[in-house]
Amino acid sequence: MKTNPPEQKSRRIAVILGTGGASGTLLGLVQPLLGNDRDIEMQGVFLEEAEVLHAAELPFVKELCRVTFSVREFNTDQFEHALNLRMRTARRALSVLARRHGVVHSFRNVRGSAVSLLRDIAIESDITLFEPARAISAAVADPGRSPGPRQRIVIAIDNLKAGARALRVAARLAEGRMDRVLVLLTPQAAQDKEAVQRLFSKTLPRQPAYVRTMPGSGVHDLAQATLAEAASMLVIGISDQTLNPMALQVLRERLRCPVCLVRRWSNKRKIARE
Repeated sequence: MKTNPPEQKSRRIAVILGTGGASGTLLGLVQPLLGNDRDIEMQGVFLEEAEVLHAAELPFVKELCRVTFSVREFNTDQFEHALNLRMRTARRALSVLARRHGVVHSFRNVRGSAVSLLRDIAIESDITLFEPARAISAAVADPGRSPGPRQRIVIAIDNLKAGARALRVAARLAEGRMDRVLVLLTPQAAQDKEAVQRLFSKTLPRQPAYVRTMPGSGVHDLAQATLAEAASMLVIGISDQTLNPMALQVLRERLRCPVCLVRRWSNKRKIARE
């Protein structure tokens, strides 16, 4: 009697799109993960965090433009209109990117505490990407445009098992260009240099351009090192430490680049070695 093979579960990429208006930038960075992989489900989540909703209830709201640093004032109706416009823009950008790559997609908006929602989404998804609260937009504004050569993808490795997942995803994000990849090791991970080198050889198409050891293992050490490297994206394998609400809060508040949290990922499309 023939038995059917187990059904392949789609891999879920959750992209958290907030009120900052940088949806195109974040989606542009995501597209190397998509390729023509039909087993990917992309979920857009428009996050209306509690602080923003509270601001919308005030008589007047002031917005600082990131580019010109000019300040403009909104009344409540204008603020709600701007919020809805950004949500529609984010939905449209996600839909365009998903159709271009032929992947299943969905979109929803959620309200509440940013850190709690981020943690819940990360637990449910294979990959979760989000921008920090005060992100500086990269040069990518069009989701159809590839990242520029100066962008640097930073991978944080604390333990080798979670690090392997982060490395696989980073290689896809960098499209195999290891000159764009920098690995940050905690002091504990850096102790076994041979194990780290075996991990690189097994996971990456080539050695990463840079490998550095952080002074400590805490999230503040990670944030400081990522800022010092002017990263365009930080990739981390999910662990209990990563999902700690305090750690997520630090990443949201201190970083200036998008963050990619990896819970599960396997490379179906191999990156060719030179």
